[in-house]
Amino acid sequence: MDKEKRVSEKRAAQSRKEDAALNRVLIWFGAAVVAELILLLLNRYYINATTRPGEIEFQGALLAAFPTILGVTAGGFVLCLVWLLFWRRGGKNIVLPGCLTVAFGILMVIAAVTYRFYASGVQLLCGLVPAIAVLALVYYLYQHEFFAVTVLSALGILGLWLFRKANGGHAAVVYGYMAVTAVVLVAAVLVCRSMQKNGGVLRLGGRSIQVLGRNAGYGMVYLTCGIVAAALAAALILGTAAAYYLIFVMVAWLFVMAVYYTVKLM
Repeated sequence: MDKEKRVSEKRAAQSRKEDAALNRVLIWFGAAVVAELILLLLNRYYINATTRPGEIEFQGALLAAFPTILGVTAGGFVLCLVWLLFWRRGGKNIVLPGCLTVAFGILMVIAAVTYRFYASGVQLLCGLVPAIAVLALVYYLYQHEFFAVTVLSALGILGLWLFRKANGGHAAVVYGYMAVTAVVLVAAVLVCRSMQKNGGVLRLGGRSIQVLGRNAGYGMVYLTCGIVAAALAAALILGTAAAYYLIFVMVAWLFVMAVYYTVKLM
């Protein structure tokens, strides 16, 4: 009886854990739907404004209001973040300040990117929003090593897209992004190597955090770092035409990894 009770309690705990993960995924997808709707409205009435009555006036008014919108959303983000941190330290429920922090953060990013990069910025965000929602799904429902593979692959795909889209322009942004990605790749290799030696434990400032399981596989993470680095280097050497085809190579690699980790999950 005791054994059956323990098994039943273990199943109930696992079920609660799965329900909590699913709820978090649904929250992320809900936020993504709202953000995507805002972007579609911006694309229609700000980027592609027509000569219909009121549309040109709305476009001009929104352009003039963007600095104010940026200030308000940035201020709201900082205040809500401070609120979130104080409540977290006090052990209070952080759902409300957390949601407000995310909301102000999303609006701030949308306003900043739209104001700075106009149509290209909105197009980029329209692709990033569903990608972030998918990353949340991977994080909560798959192995954490697949999440690392997905993030690294996404960084590579975004870098290739930026390089191709810029086509010689925005050089500081493109090469700055490439440099940051290179640092992230090196850091990912070093961190994974450290965790591999310590059974999936990451040591930070005297603290030990169990990030991956003791039997986690690191080979695909290392391989992904190499593939992303090679793809970005090839794009820089061969030009924007190569970057276009390399995007499909990276997407195909990510699809293969999704199949691989899905099979492992079964």
